[in-house]
Formats: sequence, structure tokens, C-alpha cells
Amino acid sequence: MRPSPHHEEPGLPFWQRWTGLSEIWVGADLSSRLLLLLRWLAVLGQGLTLAMAEKFGVEIPWGPCGIALGITLISNVILAWWHRQMPGQHLGGGFFHVLLGDAATLTFLLYWTGGLTNPFAIFYLVQLTLAAVALRSSAAISLGLLMGSAAAVLLIHHQPLRLQQGGPLSPSIQVYGQFTALFLAGAFVLVMLVAIRRRSHRLQMERQKLRQELESRERFLSVAALATGFAHELATPIGTLALAAAEMQTHPDAETAALMVKEAARCQEVLQRLRTLGQEALGQSSTPCEIGHIISTTLADLPPTQRQRITLPLPEDSRHAQVACAGLREALLVLLRNALLSSADDLPVGLNVRLSDEYVAFVVEDRGPGFTTEMLAHWGEPFRSTRAAGEGMGLGLFFVRRLAASMQGSAMVENRPEGGARVTLSLPRLLHSGPASP
Repeated sequence: MRPSPHHEEPGLPFWQRWTGLSEIWVGADLSSRLLLLLRWLAVLGQGLTLAMAEKFGVEIPWGPCGIALGITLISNVILAWWHRQMPGQHLGGGFFHVLLGDAATLTFLLYWTGGLTNPFAIFYLVQLTLAAVALRSSAAISLGLLMGSAAAVLLIHHQPLRLQQGGPLSPSIQVYGQFTALFLAGAFVLVMLVAIRRRSHRLQMERQKLRQELESRERFLSVAALATGFAHELATPIGTLALAAAEMQTHPDAETAALMVKEAARCQEVLQRLRTLGQEALGQSSTPCEIGHIISTTLADLPPTQRQRITLPLPEDSRHAQVACAGLREALLVLLRNALLSSADDLPVGLNVRLSDEYVAFVVEDRGPGFTTEMLAHWGEPFRSTRAAGEGMGLGLFFVRRLAASMQGSAMVENRPEGGARVTLSLPRLLHSGPASP
């Protein structure tokens, strides 16, 4: 038994709070108060059914039936006392033992009242329904097997019901009994199914709310990653501008002024790229561009020494295929720079383009040490990097993964069998429905 918080929805009628219908589940478990209510109803129903059967002239063995009713009554009194003495506690695993005892009591009653010919044998299904709701799968299956074995025994061994004057029961009495048993069992199953549906709906709403919170958090992390990356990229030209401005105060010259103009233009270019990425993040349409153009502009941003190390077997038919421009150059720069830094200075890095009817795949391969097992399991998470501390912020692959997701594409990382790493960025191929970037 374990503690469980006692929750009741405000504003519910008193009868729902008192009966336990306001808390059919406590956490992930069936409410102890509801189980108590069901067992009180079972004792009352069994007693009334036996009394009514006797009124219709059925011979009732009150001795054994009284023992069964007394056991259920006494055990429920003990459970009620425990429930009052231990507020906030929950039966937990004790549900199995209670339901096992109830199954044994039902079997004992059925043995003395006609076995499976008794219409109330259908309450085996009621108890199985309760077990399926309240217990783990293994416990519910075990209880079901025990009930099945008990039913098999009752099929052969039981005391038949007879009229007080002797002789078998009349068909009318059997029909009344079947109707009563079906009505009560159906009402119970209906209540449980409605409760399950309400709980399923509540859990679905909670999952939807959690999904929205996670998506909001991912969007925040995406913005944080972009802001951090662009702030890092702007830091260099702004620092250069500050030094040049200080130099101009003391020794103004044309070369320093030209440097300031160049670095200011560099800042404007970075800000323009940030604006383009922001438009893509807001779901605005992105300008299409040809693959050949986007690759040439990407390579132009790399130093000549790094550009020479990149092998580019670009098929001629892929040069004019179109993809969305926004963010793609930044993503390719991330992948190429990572590959260049992972490989030795004299080793080449491959950039391949693969076309299909619907997608364009950019494949970057290096000849470095490859990804660690941990990185393969957690790649794309923010602030995870394979490089030493201070050499990278771990936002590059996160940006690539978010870009692919925002454009209904995909990103995949793996280690090459011959050594090194491979990253594949697949983006939807655009139709030639509008002008592409030059």
C-alpha cells in the first residue's frame, strides 16, 4: 500500500463525493472508496436477490449463503475502518487480494445456488472487468485464469436450485433472474466504460497540452540557438569596427575607413540572413533557389584553403533543381565546417547531392573519428558538441535538425563503415513554378 493524494473535483454533488464517483481513479489506480461502494452494493444485491428468490418459491440454502454474505460484509467493514483510519492511503497491490476474495465468495455462492445455471454467474464477467481496470495485465490475466478454473469446476460440481415444493425452477423464474442479472451487470459495465472514456479524454487533453508546451519550448530553444549563433557571428565584425573606429580617432586614413565599410556590410549581411530565417520560422513562403547557386554561395563563405578541400561531384541535372533558400546556406555551412574541423588538414571533405522526385538530399562526409555512441543517441540536442570545451557551442546540428523539421524534411547522422561521419539533410524539392534565385 502506498500513499496517494486525495483529489476531488470542486463543485461536484454531495452524492458523487460520498460514493466515490468523483475519484474513480486516484492517480493511475482505481479508487479504494469506489471499491468499498461496489462491495456494499454487492452484499445488498446478493441479500435482496436471495430474499426475492425465496419469495418466488425457490429453496435457498441460507446457511452457506449466509456465511458467504457474512464474509463479504465483515471484510468490507474492516476495509471501511482502514480507509477512515488511514486517510490518503490507497490499496495499491491489495486490490488483487480483495478481488481474489470476492471471486472465491462468488464461486462459493454459485456452488450452493445452481452453479453456471444461476443467471448471476455473469458476474464473473463483471469481476473480470473490474480486474482489467484496476490491476496490472499479469494480475488480471492470473485472476481470469483462476475464475475460468472455478467456472469449469462449477460446470460439473454444484448444488442445483429447486423449488420449495420440490422440482426444478419454472422458466418464468429463470427469465426474471436472467433479466435482473443482465440489467445489473450491464449497468456496472456501462458505468466503468463511461469512467474509462472520461479518463481517456482527460489524459488525451493533458498529453495535448504537454505536446504544445514541448513544441513551445523547442521553438524557444530554436530562437535561442539562432540568436546565440548570430550574436557570435556578429561579435567579430563589431569588434573590428570598434578597433577601426578607435584607430580613426587618432590616425584617420582611407584603408581603415574601407575596413569599416567592409565590416559594416558584413554585419548587414548577417542581419539579412537572420531576417530570412525569421520569415521561415514564421511560416512565410521562402524564395526558391537553384542547387548550383546555393552551393556556390555557400562555398564562397569559406576560406580558400577550406574550399579547396571540398570535393563536389555535382551532377549536371541537379544544378537547376530548386529548394527553399531560407536557412539552407547556414545549414550547409554548419555541416561543412563541422566536417572540415573533424578531418585532418590534408584530408578532403565530400559534398554530394542526390535527387529524387520529391526530395533533394545534401550528403556531407568527412574522414574524421566519427560520432561517439552518445552523440549518435543525442545528436541534434542543443548545447551538445563533439569538440572540446570552448571550441563549439553544440548548436549547429540542432539548427540543422530544426530547419529540416520546419521544412517537412529530415536529417540523419551516421558513421561511415570506412571511417568518418556522414550527415544527410533531405529537403522537399520545389517545382519550377516561379523564378529562382540567380
